[in-house]
Amino acid sequence: MPHTLQFPTDTIEVTITAIRPESPTVKSLLLDYGDAPFRFHPGQWIDLFVEIDGEWQVGGYSMTSTPQLRGRIQLAIKSAAQHPVTRHLVEDARVGDHLHISNGQGSFYFRRGEAQQLVLLGAGIGVTPLISIYRFIAEAVPEVWATLVHSVSAPEELVFRDELQALADQRENLRYLPRITGEHAGWHGQQGRIDQALLRTLDADSDAHWFYCGAREFNETMTALLTGMGVSEGQLHYEKWW
Repeated sequence: MPHTLQFPTDTIEVTITAIRPESPTVKSLLLDYGDAPFRFHPGQWIDLFVEIDGEWQVGGYSMTSTPQLRGRIQLAIKSAAQHPVTRHLVEDARVGDHLHISNGQGSFYFRRGEAQQLVLLGAGIGVTPLISIYRFIAEAVPEVWATLVHSVSAPEELVFRDELQALADQRENLRYLPRITGEHAGWHGQQGRIDQALLRTLDADSDAHWFYCGAREFNETMTALLTGMGVSEGQLHYEKWW
């Protein structure tokens, strides 16, 4: 008996054209949507529908690519055994598989002209929408200054590290600051969680906009620290997935 799709009829069919490990726990997927009228802003997320054991299930994922990448989008997905869609994408998905996606969603995204300086704070896989914004600044908005701080537990979890550092090396308006929360042999970069002492060293202008994404505790901590520094609510942007 034919299976009836249990998702909105305005979704877009995509094909997986590449799968690549980005860390021991994260894989990136390149999805081709061809000439379909797909739209998103840097920082937004999509609903992704996949059929698992005869049932259509959905998960939400932020793009790491930018709107400048025509016809394709990139996702970076961290393994999560308790989430069926995520587990399927990380463990079972193959090049050539067909999926369905929504258009870009959410109010967490960079709006061209809203600020001349951005500070992007990411914890773990929460960095994904910030990578989209950072790449977009590099590709299309050279007049905006952006600092990306990425905090992870171990150096090998710094996804896209080489590319992000290269962009900062090539463009004076970008700065990339990876940091590790624990002690790791061979790591000579910044260490420790993102705290107010670090935030103050970033020398952000009083009118800078702050974008941050991570687990609930991280977002709540960043909001408290930044408001304590006198940053207005209108300059704070955070994404959550719970």
